[in-house]
Amino acid sequence: MANLKWDEAITKVLEEAKTSLHYEKITERIFEKQYREGGGATPAATVNKILGSNINTYKEKSPFVKVGMGVFILRKFLDNLDQHLTEVEQETEAEKNKIINAFGIYWNRDFVSWKSSPDLLGVQQIGADEVNFKEQIGIYLLHDNRETIYVGQAIGQSLGQRLKHHTSDRLSGRWDRFSWFGFYSVNDKGILNKREKFDSIGIQELADTLESILIESIEPRQNRKQGNTFSGIEYLQKESPEIKKQKKEQLIKELTDKL
Repeated sequence: MANLKWDEAITKVLEEAKTSLHYEKITERIFEKQYREGGGATPAATVNKILGSNINTYKEKSPFVKVGMGVFILRKFLDNLDQHLTEVEQETEAEKNKIINAFGIYWNRDFVSWKSSPDLLGVQQIGADEVNFKEQIGIYLLHDNRETIYVGQAIGQSLGQRLKHHTSDRLSGRWDRFSWFGFYSVNDKGILNKREKFDSIGIQELADTLESILIESIEPRQNRKQGNTFSGIEYLQKESPEIKKQKKEQLIKELTDKL
């Protein structure tokens, strides 16, 4: 493992790509190719911040150029810088008015230990530090193996509390997967920002967000895009340590019974 500095790892990935990449894809390739060890709970956000800071500091002398929402390229691979400037300026408002800051799609119910306060563990990328979303608020959906069977909101109660409730109510035996779309962002230490503010959000932003949630969760065949301003970070589910322990104990028991 090389364990390069962030800017070195980013440059190496973009050098190899020879084209533009979203900062999430850049981060994913950094870990896939083992250019760095670790990266905190929000490595993708760190990559985005480093790229943005470098561009803001060095302007035209920066080796990086932003060519779209969260999309960057090495300057030497950019044929025509001018044609991208308008796109970057237009995206600024969309980034400011982000409503959904984190989300998870089709998480497995069986990967959660449904105790009194169930942990909902996720990671941005393989290799990143885990984040516990049990205190997240937002919108959630319950799925069976065919369709979405229920849509609810976790506002008065947290996401963990609402989902825990559905393990013992009338829906308890009807769902095995769940998706969630959270309002709280995550800092680099893996802590939810419960003081999140949503200033100057208009009707269009709300409509775009609702459209995006529906497209992401229902996946209609005729839609070819996520939605107009869907820019939250997707988190991959991480299996609860308690579940892993139970599986290990069950495997040992089964092997012992065969002796």
